[in-house]
Amino acid sequence: MKYLKSREELLKHKEYLSWKRKNVSIRGIAKFGELNKGGASMGEGLYTACLSNKEMARKYGKVYFVVNAKPKKPLKFRNFWQWEIYLQNLMIKVTGDQFYKVKDFYDKTTIKDEIQKLGYDGIEIVGREYVIYDPKDVLYFDNEKELEEYFNQINPRV
Repeated sequence: MKYLKSREELLKHKEYLSWKRKNVSIRGIAKFGELNKGGASMGEGLYTACLSNKEMARKYGKVYFVVNAKPKKPLKFRNFWQWEIYLQNLMIKVTGDQFYKVKDFYDKTTIKDEIQKLGYDGIEIVGREYVIYDPKDVLYFDNEKELEEYFNQINPRV
């Protein structure tokens, strides 16, 4: 990291870090234009990992910084296990059968549709990953320098 020389640069860098925390996630991609090899366990959408979860992203390929891939109004869970329990209860509710078959659920609806009916635009497993169902204007950046340059373009300092 370069040394920050002035108070102005320090404030700008703090703004950048705050913006990054709120707006950026990461994604491992083996090849652009192809789906990653993984199950869509939270429904069909764009999956990204939290900034702190680089190991998870690396499993899928080269890691990119991604802007506009975090849901604005996510259904949040503390861990994946809680999501699994929620999903089972959702499937029971939709099928009306405690001994449902997953096929019965998907014959009636999808995870994405059910979550969106509740007013959420995605799911967040806190500290792990996100899925956003209808992403718009998603941007990918190769490295931190490109990401910071983008931030400086959209937030010019007067």
